Amino acid sequence: MSQALRDLLRSETNRLKDAGLYKREVVFSRSGGMAAGGMVDGKTGQPVVNYTTHDFLGLSVDPQLQQAAIDAIQKYGVGLSSQRVMCGTLAIHKELEDWLRGFLKVPDVILYGSGYHANIGLFAPLFGAKDCIICDGGVHPSLAEGARLAGARLVTFRSDDPDDLEDILRRSRWARFRAIVTNGVHPFTGRISDLASICDLADKYDAMVVVDDALGIGVLGDRGRGAAEHAGVLGRVHLITGTFSKALGGATGGFAAGNAEIIEWLRQKSSPYMFSAALPPAMAAVAMAALQILESGEAPLPGLRDNVRTLFDGLIERKFRVLGGQHPLLIVEVGPYEILRETINHLYDRGIYCHGLCYPVVPEGEARIRLMVSALHSAAHIQQTLKAFESTREVAAFAVDALDALGSLQ
Repeated sequence: MSQALRDLLRSETNRLKDAGLYKREVVFSRSGGMAAGGMVDGKTGQPVVNYTTHDFLGLSVDPQLQQAAIDAIQKYGVGLSSQRVMCGTLAIHKELEDWLRGFLKVPDVILYGSGYHANIGLFAPLFGAKDCIICDGGVHPSLAEGARLAGARLVTFRSDDPDDLEDILRRSRWARFRAIVTNGVHPFTGRISDLASICDLADKYDAMVVVDDALGIGVLGDRGRGAAEHAGVLGRVHLITGTFSKALGGATGGFAAGNAEIIEWLRQKSSPYMFSAALPPAMAAVAMAALQILESGEAPLPGLRDNVRTLFDGLIERKFRVLGGQHPLLIVEVGPYEILRETINHLYDRGIYCHGLCYPVVPEGEARIRLMVSALHSAAHIQQTLKAFESTREVAAFAVDALDALGSLQ
């Protein structure tokens, strides 16, 4: 290995550390406090209220899901060591696909090893140089990566701007096929896409609609069917991708659901499906158990939505700028990165663990705190969080003074 490459990597890593952008992994314990919506810092022993998990419904610790995994391991073993197209397809895989097809009201479903695999594996088999893929400017990186792999012309439209999208559709009539690609819920803003407007434009201009609904399925809509149910467009979205690693129990695995001809072709040509090991049977069993809870109406959606509303309203009352409010993903706008860093540390010291977003994930100078609310959060957790946020004002004022002082020295 080149010494020059090692030196470069070491230098760039040190630059990240100096800038406060180095991502350190904190080891947590899930024993005890996790069942109450919290975790324990494995190094310090400090209990923290956890706002960094996508386990919105708390199903990762649900006894039904745990037992489903145990039963599946005892019946099928740990894994299959094979792709689906060889000896990696069991009855439980087809049963899960059938459950998803009925739950999402779609003609067919294909399982992947992860939601990321689904997103990077669906475009290349369907589109090429003669086609146009029109992506929302805020799409998840995996969608953008998958779109680039297709070799089609890639065009971006402004989020929440149907006029801009229609203008692009009008000017892209040259394309053989067109796809409009977006997230059901945008991970860095908490915004729910206006799928009704997107579907109307797709019908008008004969375009395909692809929605990554990893954040919506399980929490949006009357039964948790996701952003399409929330927008009243079930059956009009041509392809939906999702994951089991978030609201559906936190297990691994993902899927693409939609048009029967598309799904059949993906089984033949989608590389992550053809060349990756099949989903472990235990993970399929966990996902199916989560779907059964949602279908039966037993999921704790009312409690989750109460928590979201209480925290959102409490932050607004305390004069914080908060994005979202209809989804468990809440975004608190902070400003400069220096304020974000001090605020995140201050919150952690007070037992609130949350994640910060800064450039280049969001525009420079527009750093944000992301809070992912869970049904496991108690009323006491919510009040502790609001009290901790209220105490951050002095930290933010100190950081602003420090920035002003630094500017006067330059």
